[in-house]
Amino acid sequence: MEKIKIRFDPTDNTLQVWFADPQTMAYLSPLQEEANGDLHLIKNEAGEVIGFECQFYQIKPGQLTVELETAPLLATLLEHA
Repeated sequence: MEKIKIRFDPTDNTLQVWFADPQTMAYLSPLQEEANGDLHLIKNEAGEVIGFECQFYQIKPGQLTVELETAPLLATLLEHA
């Protein structure tokens, strides 16, 4: 993964976070298959998750701030075990 892309569309209040090239998107998959929710996984043709979309995400123009924190996943999981 080279970079993460964040896109907010104020027209339909949708926040998208991409871990891969958005042009490889094939379909959206609800986070909970049995319920229609506001959070969907964005997947490519192989079914791999390449991002997520949060629908009905509302913020005022100019108010989107981003904080990035990175931590080794394994170390974080071991701390909580």
